[in-house]
Amino acid sequence: MAHEIVTPLVLDGWFVLHQFFRLDPASDGSDGEPAADFAELMRRWEDLGEEGWSGVYRIVGGGTDFMVMHFRNSLEALGEAERAVQQSALGRDLFPTDDYLSVVELGMYGMTDSLVKEAQAEGVAPGSTEWDAKVDRLLAEEKAKRYVQTRLQPRQPDGMSYVCFYPMDKRRNVGQNWYTLPLAERAALMAAHGQTGRRYAGRISQIISGSVGFDDWEWAVTLFAGNPLDFKALVTEMRYDEVSALYAEFGSFWVGYRVSTDRLAEEFGG
Repeated sequence: MAHEIVTPLVLDGWFVLHQFFRLDPASDGSDGEPAADFAELMRRWEDLGEEGWSGVYRIVGGGTDFMVMHFRNSLEALGEAERAVQQSALGRDLFPTDDYLSVVELGMYGMTDSLVKEAQAEGVAPGSTEWDAKVDRLLAEEKAKRYVQTRLQPRQPDGMSYVCFYPMDKRRNVGQNWYTLPLAERAALMAAHGQTGRRYAGRISQIISGSVGFDDWEWAVTLFAGNPLDFKALVTEMRYDEVSALYAEFGSFWVGYRVSTDRLAEEFGG
């Protein structure tokens, strides 16, 4: 059995849309009703239970003013949120600068590698009925765990108002192709990478969302922190991990902070 032909298993959670806007500089805030209405819309979306949530973030630099981030339990619900923002009274003053579509993803490199080895010992081939049964059982067991559900339906962490968002790819260069590495090697590299992230537990909360087939990059990373300097420290340290140093490509970075709903009308009202 060739390890490299086995795609790592994943669990998918909420759909995610990151919207980026510039506020019309000609908007002088003389009419506060559109801003107040938008603030009320965001207040209603702040906590939709198992259906998701939305938040607004002031972005510093990056050629944009605000990031509106939506988590929803279906693509249709995400589309409705996108349309509601566009059609809101404030929508005429918001000029889109970018957006990003993805779905919260929990990668299972290590578990997939263990499953492959177990299947090898039993003479079970990937793609067979027996293999599919093993996969279904493993995914069901994992998804039933409370902490896994928390990761698949992530919330804004308390005390971490700062945000950092960026997309990324794994390289597919000749002689430097992540997707041609044996599964066991990829699993080991990702495990080492994860150890770096765990050293920042309590300082940074991370959401990984998959965007293969959804957007221009393969993954999106959303980080929350109580101190923005922790973003710089973590990303710098992770650059030295082999998986990043050899196989990672990064897009643009957007950094900012959460705007509470009671301050939204002021922020958008000029």
